[in-house]
Amino acid sequence: MANQDLELIRHALEVARANGIAELELEVGDLAFSATLSPRPAPTRVLASAEHREPSDGDELKSIVSPLVGYLNSAKEALTVGQTVSKGSVVAVVSALGLANDVECPFDGEVVEVLVEPDSPVEYGQTIAKVRVAP
Repeated sequence: MANQDLELIRHALEVARANGIAELELEVGDLAFSATLSPRPAPTRVLASAEHREPSDGDELKSIVSPLVGYLNSAKEALTVGQTVSKGSVVAVVSALGLANDVECPFDGEVVEVLVEPDSPVEYGQTIAKVRVAP
């Protein structure tokens, strides 16, 4: 199967998923492909987001870390420097094994540094962002 055929199949699958299509049949020339797509699972919540203290000189900085290995995706709103976050708010999503896992902020504060770009791979315990903790 040629690379162009694989790209065509990938594109058709992405379009089908984006539009909620459950079954796909593709036929171009002598290429025939069919697939049944299962619905994407709802995101699950990960309550245990490890917390790591950074050394500070006056400000108390804490890290939001990835609770598992996967790919980082933005929550509804991408993390940005200066953004105010609150304890329990979903600040990112880590996709692992086809499941979307919410990453909750374990404290209130202001984002001072974002260390991982969306769609990047993350490791367990890797710092996603640093937050100046609200007093």
